[in-house]
Amino acid sequence: MSKATCEPDGLMGEAWFMGETRKMYPQLKHALESTSTRYLQEVLEAIGSGISAFGLIEEWENWFQYLLPRLIPRCDEKFVYWLFEDLCTAFLQVDLATADRTHVTPDPELVLQTLGCVIMSPDRWKDGRINVGRILHPSNNNPAGIWGWANVSGDLAASLIVCLRKVSDEDLDAWVGSIFSIECPYWRAQLLTWYVGAQPLLSGKARFPSQFGDWTPKIGWSWSHVIGGTQGNIIVAKSLFPTGRVEAFRSAFERNLANAKLKVWKDEILEIEALRSEVGNLVQNFQL
Repeated sequence: MSKATCEPDGLMGEAWFMGETRKMYPQLKHALESTSTRYLQEVLEAIGSGISAFGLIEEWENWFQYLLPRLIPRCDEKFVYWLFEDLCTAFLQVDLATADRTHVTPDPELVLQTLGCVIMSPDRWKDGRINVGRILHPSNNNPAGIWGWANVSGDLAASLIVCLRKVSDEDLDAWVGSIFSIECPYWRAQLLTWYVGAQPLLSGKARFPSQFGDWTPKIGWSWSHVIGGTQGNIIVAKSLFPTGRVEAFRSAFERNLANAKLKVWKDEILEIEALRSEVGNLVQNFQL
C-alpha cells in the first residue's frame, strides 16, 4: 500500500480519559519504527473503540491513514493478540465512517492486495501447510497446553470479514474458490469451525462483528466487538456488508463445501493430535 500519506502535524491522543489531561502518543511521530507492538496495539485500540463511542474525528482518521501502510509489514507481531487483528478492527471502523465519501481511500482492490493478503504471507506457510505458530493460533504455551483450535483464530476471522466487505461481486466466487484451494488440514479445520460459528451471520441474524460475542465457536478477534452500525450518536450503516453480499458468499461457500471431499478432510484433520483433541467432535459431526 502506498506510503504517500503525509505524517499528521499534531499528535494523536487517547479516546478515553478523565479530567483535563489526555494521554498522547508521541512515539508515533518521533520513533514509529522502534515503537513496541504493545504500544501500537494500544493506539489502534484507541482508534477502534474511540470511533465506536464518539464517532470518527479527523485526528484519528489522519493518523490511521498514515499508519495503515506502515504497519502492514509488522502484522505478524503480537502481544497477546496479533497486531494484524487490531489493524483490521481500526480499518473497518474508519472504512464504515467514510464509506459515503465520493472519493474512496484506500482503494478496495489495494486493501485486498495488502491487508487482505497478510494471512497469505510466504513466511506463514511451509510446503502448502501453515507454519504452525506463525499463522492461526500462535502458541500452546499455557498450563493446559491448548492451542485454541476449538475457536477460530483472530487472524483468519478478521481476514474473512475484511475481504467479505471489500471483495467485488464479480470476484467473490473466485475469492471463495481460493479459500478452498488450500490443502492444509489446520486451515480446513478452521474453515469448518468458522462455518459452524458463523451461522448467525450467514443466516442474516447478525450484520456486524459487535454481534459475534456470544457465539460458539467464537469467530471474533481483538476488539471486533466495537464494530457496529452506530458510531457515537450516528448510524453509519445497516450492515457491514453490501446488499446481497452475505447471501452470495454463503451460496459460494456451501457450494465449495458440497464439492469438497469432506471424508478426506476429516480423516486428515483427525490425524493431527492437537486438532483431534481440541476440535475432533466438531469435525467428526460436521455436515452441511
